[in-house]
Amino acid sequence: MRFKEYLLKAGYRLFLGTVDSSVYEFFSCPQPRRAVWFHKPGSFQCAGCKNQCETDSTRGFQIFLDFS
Repeated sequence: MRFKEYLLKAGYRLFLGTVDSSVYEFFSCPQPRRAVWFHKPGSFQCAGCKNQCETDSTRGFQIFLDFS
C-alpha cells in the first residue's frame, strides 16, 4: 500500500490550504514544491518525500473557518 493511500484509510484528508515557508524551514525540507499535505484533527502529515514529516501544530497552515 502506498503511503498516501494509507493516510486516506487512516482518516486523513488532502489539505488544500496554503502552507507557509516557515513549515518547510522547520523540517529542513529539501524540495517544498513536492510537498503533499494531509490532515486530520490534531495532525498534519506530508507525503511528498520519504521523510514523511508530521506535526500537530497548526502554525504555518492556513486555517479555514467552519460556517456549518
